[in-house]
Amino acid sequence: MAASKLTFETETLQRQLMPDSRITYHLGSRAKPANNLLLILQGSDCRSSLTNHSIKEVLPKVRLDADVLLIEKWGLTPETNECPQTYIDNDSPSQRVNDARQVLEHLNETKSYQSVYVLGGSEGAVIAVMLREAFPGISATIAFNGGGNSFQNDIEHNIKASTPAEVRASVLAEFHEFAKQIKTSNEPFSVNSSQHGYKWWKEMLTLEQTKVIERGKTPLLIIQSRQDASVDPEQTQVMIENLSSTENVDYQYFEELNHGLRKENGDSIDDSALAAMRGWFQKH
Repeated sequence: MAASKLTFETETLQRQLMPDSRITYHLGSRAKPANNLLLILQGSDCRSSLTNHSIKEVLPKVRLDADVLLIEKWGLTPETNECPQTYIDNDSPSQRVNDARQVLEHLNETKSYQSVYVLGGSEGAVIAVMLREAFPGISATIAFNGGGNSFQNDIEHNIKASTPAEVRASVLAEFHEFAKQIKTSNEPFSVNSSQHGYKWWKEMLTLEQTKVIERGKTPLLIIQSRQDASVDPEQTQVMIENLSSTENVDYQYFEELNHGLRKENGDSIDDSALAAMRGWFQKH
């Protein structure tokens, strides 16, 4: 089946209980009316999802029969150049889930999609499994390279993989102190680390992803790249093994791919990953 080109239209929706704040989302429609909707969730980068080639042009290939929904994180637009302070202050996993749920509920009322599919990578994978628990109207979810049970373990894996040996111990010690301060604090304080604020760090460092996955009921495919330097593939394996039940949960490794589902010298998501995601979605 050939994919028709997506035409994106941008809409806004007032956030519930927040009269001065609006959610921005982009709905990509096919030339032929689609019965299915694919929500693609971006990772932790502070830029518009509409400017991300992989999200806008490549990942939609996994459901060629679906319209595509992109939801902007708080304060981001396609015109955003520098990371805005409102994003640092307000972005968090729970806020992204609330926004996605509100947009999906709105589209349920205004459109006639038969099925809703969700795909997320990196932080977007974490949001995808959280949304799977929070919104029962999802038909199937794919989460790739979202890490294991503990985000702190994944950060430590990244530090070990990317930091020169002579400073690795000091960088790890500094991060341990930062993580301890965030996790034990009872009051928010000013943080801007890796373009994320206190709310984001607090939620990510205290999240137990295993429990979130266990509470979800709809079909889920977890994909992990073996060459991932950003999250720990071994901890992802441990998380899968520790699930109390793997009913409705499938798991697939890609030996040669990295965090972006690319081969070592690849400049785009590898066809093998796209084919696997497409095939799994077609079964659901």
